[in-house]
Amino acid sequence: MKIHVPDIPEEGLLHEADLPVIINDHAVPDIAHVILNITRFGRRVLIEGAVKIMVTAKCSRCLKDASLPMDLTFREEYLPAGETGKVKEQELTNGELDIGFYKNDELNVTELVREQVLLAAPMKPLCKDECRGLCAFCGKDLNEGPCGCRKEETDPRLAPLAKFRELLKDRKE
Repeated sequence: MKIHVPDIPEEGLLHEADLPVIINDHAVPDIAHVILNITRFGRRVLIEGAVKIMVTAKCSRCLKDASLPMDLTFREEYLPAGETGKVKEQELTNGELDIGFYKNDELNVTELVREQVLLAAPMKPLCKDECRGLCAFCGKDLNEGPCGCRKEETDPRLAPLAKFRELLKDRKE
């Protein structure tokens, strides 16, 4: 969904919509319910929004689909691209880091909502807090029960440390 900046009235624009948001490249889009309050001050645009979405992601432990409810708010400020000044190189202030830019008098609201959802999504989503994940040896889902693998196998790279551990045990006794 794109908003044409000159079409935003002086009193602002309140917009409510259901937008498809693609979070994962190979997934079906999730539907985000979005409420936007868009205000224009000359060519500067302020967007305040609220998003409710149920994101589908892979659990980082067991790789099953997990539904993550998200309820977030955001506030973004935009300026037209190319009107930031004539200086080619300049250091940005903290306030300028929070400003976005638009081209051709259009704002892509769908991309803005996608960005906000991605920023708020957990880096390692879980299907549930107590997810036990997959067995490192056989790959069985440990949420369904134990796998029966021998857990005492030592990584061959750590075998020299086993001798060191035995020496420490002898010293304690």
